[in-house]
Amino acid sequence: MLRTISASDLRTRIKWVLNEVGYGRGVQYVVQKFGEPTAAIVSMEDFQFLQEIKQQQATASLRERIANMRARNRELDPGELHDLIEAARTEFYQSRSRQPDAH
Repeated sequence: MLRTISASDLRTRIKWVLNEVGYGRGVQYVVQKFGEPTAAIVSMEDFQFLQEIKQQQATASLRERIANMRARNRELDPGELHDLIEAARTEFYQSRSRQPDAH
């Protein structure tokens, strides 16, 4: 269930919102500031799911780049392959660093 809350209302109801999101099975909030959506509050389960999707997209993107190079009838030279792997590794670690600790 998607709900909307203003930033000022969130300040006064933060405990209630966090409990509802954390234990409310599927409740999500869009936080608005001056009537414009600026953030979302989702459960950890939803957040982890979104992070997994991002990682899958990054992996698919790397595979697509390699396939496109091969489709152009050229093999990857070691330098190109190294650069692609480093770009994917950087993207992976950046996405991991944005995740809160599971502890």
